[in-house]
Amino acid sequence: MFDTFCRIDFGQQGREMINDTAFLELLERQRTGWTLEQPFYLDADIFEFERNAWMTRQWMLMAHVAELPVKGSHIVRDLFGESIVIVRAGDDDVRAYFNVCTHRGSQLCKVDGRAPLLVCPYHAWSFKLTGELQSRADVPVDVDPAGLGLHPVPVHLVEGLIFCALPGDSLPDPVSALDALAPALSQHGIKRARIAARKSYPTNANWKLVLENAFECYHCRGAHPEYTRANGHVQVTGMRDAAKAESWADEVSGWQGAIAEASGFDMKFRDIGDLDRMACSVTRHPIGRGRSTLSQDGAPVSKLMGAFADYDGGETQFRFGRLSFASAANDYVTLVQIQPRGAQQTDMVLTWLVDAEADPGLDVDAVQWMWDVTTIQDKRIIEDNAAGIRSSAYRPGPYTPLEDETAAFVQTYRAEMRALAQLNACGRN
Repeated sequence: MFDTFCRIDFGQQGREMINDTAFLELLERQRTGWTLEQPFYLDADIFEFERNAWMTRQWMLMAHVAELPVKGSHIVRDLFGESIVIVRAGDDDVRAYFNVCTHRGSQLCKVDGRAPLLVCPYHAWSFKLTGELQSRADVPVDVDPAGLGLHPVPVHLVEGLIFCALPGDSLPDPVSALDALAPALSQHGIKRARIAARKSYPTNANWKLVLENAFECYHCRGAHPEYTRANGHVQVTGMRDAAKAESWADEVSGWQGAIAEASGFDMKFRDIGDLDRMACSVTRHPIGRGRSTLSQDGAPVSKLMGAFADYDGGETQFRFGRLSFASAANDYVTLVQIQPRGAQQTDMVLTWLVDAEADPGLDVDAVQWMWDVTTIQDKRIIEDNAAGIRSSAYRPGPYTPLEDETAAFVQTYRAEMRALAQLNACGRN
């Protein structure tokens, strides 16, 4: 695969083949603190390498247990280009399988549903919720039915969140990372939540551009007027003003001191992770500006969640691995999945959770408002960014001090791609 890698020739319309060594050289020549060269955002072969070598090491947030309310419930999801089926096989038993019949390969399920068995629509072969082949009458006598069970997909649950990954020998163990986040997830009552809404934002851009945008707020004042008005931290993360930075630091310190005993968890934890260790983080800070929650006017939009006895005006941000995130106010939680679809196509999928006993007639638009309006704006600016990168005039540009986290992400990407490319080259020799 690697020797089919291509590099866009900036001076020609044609494409130039490069090999393992050339790809490593391309990685090495990237300038620290600058954006990546054009091929990293456009090239289909680089994306294929990322998918085969890097995405097979990533755990992805896939669903919430509320989507599998009873035994037999199943949902169909995409995991790095593979269709998978996630099922509730028992009260506390959630499993996932490739959406592939082991008879002749037909897809088993097209939509979410509930059934006592998973039945292939092609020849009606049926499978137990635990994966074993149920219908055996037509299996040839010289074939062991026990070898025809569904192909399992790794699953891990934490506080009601379902994570899946493509099976492989290099997949990190998620237990330590997700267990570290469990107290904060529990405080927010995520396990006993229900889904208020879900929305997908298909974005014509490489997945790295989506993450680069997510890791900085330098763009917030110009691109996100609603977000900027609602969030006090923008006066530090979106501009360089020493007086405002000091004022915000004082506000954060005073807020943390007031709610420290009630927080129930470490309000700042981070493990940057690596290829063999799942990254994770949790941070909690005040929304600021007198707001109780992340709503248009700052007023509550739903029932308090979890262990919170009152609105403390805080937001907790989670990172699960490299591609999954969450924002949790006192009364609702927004789950974010960054799903790479192709070299120039990424889906941003947002799911809003509220307490299971929240008013069935609550204003869903009010719950969605902050992250819906912000993500619609992000989609536009990311697609504009991608369109410019497709130009023959594009060259890497420098990150500013307000984009240090984005620059760090790019450095991490380069280091991990370099390590994987070297492993690939060694495996071919």
